[in-house]
Amino acid sequence: MEAKTKKIIIGLTGPMAGGKGIVAEYLKGNGFYYSSTSDRIREECRKRKMEINRDNLQDIGDELRRKFGPEVLAKRTWKMVEKYPLAVIDSIRGIAEVDFLKTKPNFYLIGVTAPRKIRCQRLIARQRELEDPITWKEFLFYDKKDFKSGQGKFGRNITACLSKTDLLLHNNQKVKDLEKKVEKWLVSLNSR
Repeated sequence: MEAKTKKIIIGLTGPMAGGKGIVAEYLKGNGFYYSSTSDRIREECRKRKMEINRDNLQDIGDELRRKFGPEVLAKRTWKMVEKYPLAVIDSIRGIAEVDFLKTKPNFYLIGVTAPRKIRCQRLIARQRELEDPITWKEFLFYDKKDFKSGQGKFGRNITACLSKTDLLLHNNQKVKDLEKKVEKWLVSLNSR
């Protein structure tokens, strides 16, 4: 990738196991500082001595949005990344988070998605969180909840977030192909 001269903060949105982590790893490998809105929820779970699992992450995230405003996770994460010339914010799931971040200079949103069956297979294989879904039925339950929860701006809404992306990637191909698309986009972004 060509030398980066411009401040760039990239947000990543998309459904679970869609490929956000692949893009995040690529960006980290190219000098981007990494943080995640989900890390703010994990921090809250640890503070409350709660198990970190998908139910708690989804429920605590929704609770924080109701209590502190729908953009709370984005605001907390922005404070951590804004000082870096290159940064990536992973796991953006609420439209209020997108709307808040889109007001920031040099912020760009990448959406990463894949078909449900592929995402289910990836999720079952990776088992990152305790109690990640291990059946198709469990996957569908969490996927539907992840795509749309809460009321209006106070919940998760992956579809609305994906509609506001600057780059939408369909991750049903090889990792190298996905990385090449990100690299090409970054080069064009730097040349603007």
